Amino acid sequence: MDKPGKARKPVQKRGMETRAKLMEAAKALFVEKGYYKTNGNEIAAQAGLATGTFYRYFNNKKDILVQLVHQFYQQGLEHALPIMGSVLSGSDDGRKIIHDLLQAHYAFHIEQKEMHKAAFPLMFLEEDIMELSRQEDQKVIDVIAAIFTANKHLLCVEDVQAAAELTYRTCEAITHCLLLQSEHSGKESLMGELEEMLFKYLFTESSTPPS
Repeated sequence: MDKPGKARKPVQKRGMETRAKLMEAAKALFVEKGYYKTNGNEIAAQAGLATGTFYRYFNNKKDILVQLVHQFYQQGLEHALPIMGSVLSGSDDGRKIIHDLLQAHYAFHIEQKEMHKAAFPLMFLEEDIMELSRQEDQKVIDVIAAIFTANKHLLCVEDVQAAAELTYRTCEAITHCLLLQSEHSGKESLMGELEEMLFKYLFTESSTPPS
């Protein structure tokens, strides 16, 4: 059983390193055993720390799960930074924008595959995790909308925000399908068709420079 507590946010390097160590231990156990079969004592032991140390930095295992979900989304946005830097100032190639977005999205999910599998079901089982996921999803959608807005001269859609959400939700659905079906043999074909579909929905034909 997790104990209630009043966790503190570290401000010194040593404390931040200890907190990060606990988060890595929790991630490993959530992947290995599942969230519901893990407790704070086990997380502390996995990190090589005393039980009391866990409760110094986290109130309970839900607290650490929330931080891991935040971290997951933040790392996903950081994964997209190279793309954002190249297209936020404007582009002349709509197909490349979609290709780069899809590849960054898929590559990140592959990199975080095990954590994603451990956390994704909790979005449907824990209301606060579902709400947190909704908020974090919106941040990603807003980034995609910013990319589309910076390249609006290439778009054939009027509602940029709706187009950004549709793009994100579609990418999520296909990526989850590929992650859950590890034996899926048509990954390249599926991603190629998704890219083509989104390009035709979002961009004018003239948005791709002649080869």
